[in-house]
Parts: sequence; C-alpha cells; structure tokens
Amino acid sequence: MKAFFLALAGAIGPVALASSDAEVPDAVEVCLSCHAFQPGEPELEGPTLWGVMGRRIGGAPDYVYSDALRRVEGHWDRAMLDRFLASPQEFAPGVNMTFGGVRNAADRKVVLDFLETLTPEGALADTDSEDAPGPSAGQANEPAGGP
Repeated sequence: MKAFFLALAGAIGPVALASSDAEVPDAVEVCLSCHAFQPGEPELEGPTLWGVMGRRIGGAPDYVYSDALRRVEGHWDRAMLDRFLASPQEFAPGVNMTFGGVRNAADRKVVLDFLETLTPEGALADTDSEDAPGPSAGQANEPAGGP
C-alpha cells in the first residue's frame, strides 16, 4: 500500500518523505491518502501534518476549520491528539474529518511517535526512538477538520 501512495505522490508532486530511505510506519500509511508530511509539499485532500505537535487546535493559518473544531481550546499535544485520533467525531462532534479513527492504542502510539518527528528538529528522525523530539509550534496547516 505504501508503494502505491508513494508512486501516486511522485506522479502528482514531491514525494511525501524527506528521503527515499525514510520509513513510514504501517500505522501511518493510511494518513498518506489525505495528508502530506513535509513543509512546502502541496496539500492533498487534507492539509499537511508538518509541525502539528504544539500547534493551537484550529489555529493553522489559511485553513477553514469546522465550527466543532474551532470550539476546542488548547494545543495539540500527545494526549489531545491521542483522544482525537481514537475517534475524531467523539472528540469534536461535527468535525469535517471523515476518517473513523485509529481504535488500536498501540497503533495510535506509533502515529503519535511519527507526528513528533515532523518538526525541523526531528524531520523524519528514527521513529522507533524513545528519544523522539518534543512538541513544536510549527505553522503548518491542519488535516481536514482535524489537527
């Protein structure tokens, strides 16, 4: 499946990975269908996830959020993203993101670990590392109705 999305990304624009040897964990592959991960990449259906950790919820410039997500206060951190990824509609009923969520807690941990690498400090660093970089206040857009 990853090969399909990488081929598609290559056909329509820059590849969604910083280097050809960077590995996207299996649990993250589903995100590739709607979201870019690197700064400067063209948006897909949903905006890029670059720099999502530490960003104000509903605060990315140039993205129109659902009323449901605009009402949520705070910043995206592991705990908030974990709740959101488990069930976007339960987190913010009426959110635009149609993805049903990542129900498996172990898979969500993999996704969260990966999202923490999407910063200038940890750009696609080793996602298996326990020393993944901390939150960043990046200025990237949010996913469709989501982070």
